[in-house]
Amino acid sequence: MATVRNPVLSGSWYPADPVVLAASVDRFMEEADSAQLPAGRPWLAVTPHAGHEYCGPVAGRLFGLLKNSRPDNIIILAPNHRHPITEIALPRESAFATPLGEVPLNTELISNLAEKPGFAIIPEAHGQEHAIEIVLPFVQRTWPESPPPVVPMLVPMMSEQALHQAGTVLQEFLGENDLLLVSTDFTHYGSAFGFLPFTDDVPMSLERLDAGAILKILAADASSLLQYGRETGITMCGLAACCVALAGGAPNGYEAALLDYRRSGDRDRDYSLSVSYASLLLTSGNEES
Repeated sequence: MATVRNPVLSGSWYPADPVVLAASVDRFMEEADSAQLPAGRPWLAVTPHAGHEYCGPVAGRLFGLLKNSRPDNIIILAPNHRHPITEIALPRESAFATPLGEVPLNTELISNLAEKPGFAIIPEAHGQEHAIEIVLPFVQRTWPESPPPVVPMLVPMMSEQALHQAGTVLQEFLGENDLLLVSTDFTHYGSAFGFLPFTDDVPMSLERLDAGAILKILAADASSLLQYGRETGITMCGLAACCVALAGGAPNGYEAALLDYRRSGDRDRDYSLSVSYASLLLTSGNEES
């Protein structure tokens, strides 16, 4: 029996009216700069997942570059914010809905992954989670006629061995034209987040901290990213998800680009409570693997 996960954020984190939502997402995507597009096929992308008014411009600069590269499947790797898990959580539904309609899930791939160690069907983990829902309207407006099937997965922080094993398993199921999409925000700074490692020149300190993680991703180095997280304590919610996505390494001759970087504190210059957003794209480059 087909089941659908209905949206829980529409009307709060993004518009509930489908016409308004479509126009808003399209406007964000129009800001994409084609000069930033690396050569080759997109194989891994990073996008934020806050309310659209905060992270929409950053996400739009990524998705606006993907319109001419429709993948066969989108594997969305995101952190779990609401429900504690010890394995990578997969959904039971056959589609995720937004005000723009339903996004189909690749239920066969989900079922196959669920049989592997480290993966499990945990529908309750997806029930109130925002990290995947928030990016789906961008998927729908990038390919409005036919959104690619998605495989939503929530990745908890696990041991390095477990993260690498999960990434290795995932690589076995990836098709040549599938896209890995990591949904993550970067540094969450402020007393409300319990993270105040510096108080002087906060904007520049945030940029330096975020840059360290961004450079590890652009280098496609999962092990170094995980080590950086341990050394700095960076409150990057999707660090584990990114490590799983990068576990298989990069194609020979790959290219990578940082498309946009902003902090919520940039809006009013108040960095006492700030979350960092970045969009990145890694492609196969001119030399296919």
